Amino acid sequence: MTTTPSASNFSLASPEEVLAYIPHALGFYPRNAVVLLIMQGSGLAATLRIDLPNAENGDAQAAHWITQLVKLVHKVPDASAVFLAIYTGQKSGTSHESLPKADLVQALAPALVRSKIQVRDAWYVGAHHWHSYFCLSEDCCPSEGYDLPDLALTETHLRMVVAGSAPTEEIWDGRGAPEWPNKSAIRSLIEILAGELPGTASRESMIRGWAQLLDSDPLVAERRFRGDETLCASLLVSLNDRMVRDILPYLAGRGAARAYAAFKEVSRATDFGKASEDFSGFLLGTASCTPEWDRIDRLWFLCRDLLGVAEGSEETALLCLMGWINWSKGKGSSALRLFVTALELDPDYRLAQLMEKLLETGEMPTWVADPARAWRMRLEGRLTA
Repeated sequence: MTTTPSASNFSLASPEEVLAYIPHALGFYPRNAVVLLIMQGSGLAATLRIDLPNAENGDAQAAHWITQLVKLVHKVPDASAVFLAIYTGQKSGTSHESLPKADLVQALAPALVRSKIQVRDAWYVGAHHWHSYFCLSEDCCPSEGYDLPDLALTETHLRMVVAGSAPTEEIWDGRGAPEWPNKSAIRSLIEILAGELPGTASRESMIRGWAQLLDSDPLVAERRFRGDETLCASLLVSLNDRMVRDILPYLAGRGAARAYAAFKEVSRATDFGKASEDFSGFLLGTASCTPEWDRIDRLWFLCRDLLGVAEGSEETALLCLMGWINWSKGKGSSALRLFVTALELDPDYRLAQLMEKLLETGEMPTWVADPARAWRMRLEGRLTA
């Protein structure tokens, strides 16, 4: 589930504009999926993408899929209505009755309505045409549907691109990061630093190194850790310490003071107090706080850049950190893909195993469904539909 950009005077007044918006909301162009734009009154609150059920699994599995989807919609406070878009890659046929997944929409729409969620429209989106599932005659729309507009020329797409959005054709799997030119020198330093056993003092030093980067201007931070090979090596070595690795999202999302307090409590392994309780609640997404999204974004970009020099367990840890950040933003599909890649690198990596199971249940952080606390893409304007 992805929360909408924080915006005003930014209208999605037509199906074409909505279809142009969806890839930006998700970060990629959806395939074999249903996308729901979830409304709070007249405002767009969140965008939800779910894989379509496998038709081979029968009606019982489809019914379970519908039940779970309705529950996810109701995780958005005061959700009142949805728009549906179905992406299958199939041709739409030549009649109103031959739209792909029409039977699924005919079951899903009433289930949403029974749960007090209005279905304002439902669209089939093919490779070249779009069609409303609710159009039943030529008086409404042509049987072959409407031509898909050149999305790159829509106002919504142009506004999103100017704001920095760049959806990809596929969900990024965490691979393909450009290799650093000084990678061999950093790898040599890592071999030296890795021989030092992590005690409490060295752990605090590792956390301090990350904290200083997260506190810095992003450009300054990038120049610093790319130019200081010893610092870069120490950051990567720290990822092999589970306690340091796990504190990093909390360090970014709740600040250095709280992170140090939680680290001290967790290090004692007894007499856990409020600091460690807040730490665990934050990692599990149950905390009542508002994450510091600017710092969390900085951590994501630091991790992405370090992929260009990381190897082995360091790379797996970075993928898990980035997956957690995507999950914290409500980008479940993107998060799951990173955890899958982590498990391809190391099938026994416990954090990736736990997060994959959590995502498969559909669990998301509580703040994702709270517009006041959720991550939002920054734009000028407000999205309405």
